[in-house]
Amino acid sequence: MAISARNQLNVVITEVKTGAVNSLIVGKTKGGDVLKATVTTDSEKSLDLKAGKEAVFLFKAPSVIISKGENDLRLSATNQIKGKITAVKEGAVNAEISVRSAGGENLSATVTNESVKNLALKKGDEVTAIIKATQIIVGVK
Repeated sequence: MAISARNQLNVVITEVKTGAVNSLIVGKTKGGDVLKATVTTDSEKSLDLKAGKEAVFLFKAPSVIISKGENDLRLSATNQIKGKITAVKEGAVNAEISVRSAGGENLSATVTNESVKNLALKKGDEVTAIIKATQIIVGVK
């Protein structure tokens, strides 16, 4: 199946925390990046999600927020992946920001051209890619 979500990260599930309505699925990439996804408990059961199982974490580029510079902001978004910008491709309104994580994963974010200008985003910049756990779709084969 082909899908439009640009961010497709292969992970091994390291932990599953089952709740009354939702479950937290923790996955680790080959490079060591850790991401967390929230799915319904029904999805956890139907996909048979458990530690040791391989999965794919999927999320669209507009779901990725880019932060630059050190700050004291505390965020509720659990996924905060540090990396370097490898490309900035500006369009008419939005730009695509390509980020390579410290663990070697490639991430894509879509931000406004105004944000690119305000943050002075350029290739080589150290940034943090922020993704809410609820924005990640979990797939298994």
